[in-house]
Amino acid sequence: MSKKIILIVGPSGVGKDTLLKNIKNKIKANFVKRYITRVPDENESNYFLQEEAFKILEKNNFFISTWNAHNNFYGIAKNSILEGLNIISISRAKIKDFEKQYQKVYTINITLNKNDLKQRLKKRARESIEEIEKRLSRSYEKIEARNLIEFENNKNLTESVEEFLKLLGQINED
Repeated sequence: MSKKIILIVGPSGVGKDTLLKNIKNKIKANFVKRYITRVPDENESNYFLQEEAFKILEKNNFFISTWNAHNNFYGIAKNSILEGLNIISISRAKIKDFEKQYQKVYTINITLNKNDLKQRLKKRARESIEEIEKRLSRSYEKIEARNLIEFENNKNLTESVEEFLKLLGQINED
């Protein structure tokens, strides 16, 4: 058995963590936890680290990939990638870190129209209205990935989870 990586990317608030939380018991996969310098919210399952501890691990080559977003540090530990299917939520800017190390890497870009995204971000209440508006006005560069798949997360949760599982099953058979 070889290592297969599915990278989950997309703007904050499109439902990446919610989708992952809702498929965990429905697919056989290693859901790789991120190390983050922010305490996880109810939809996340991550390892919390103080910033100083994160920097020590980063300096000692513990991570395969690290990034900074929204005033927090994120990292994926090298030893967290296992044989079989690995599903990882990462920054779109870090896709190449995984493509350099592994042959079988698939990137799923989760998307959502701006009106729905605005409502989700407001409901989540992590940011002010001004910060949300600033986030929504950003333009994103085209994602560069060997195997890029777009997934529009605009249905109700049950339908989205069903479609997402179907997509993951197709990738796993590849």
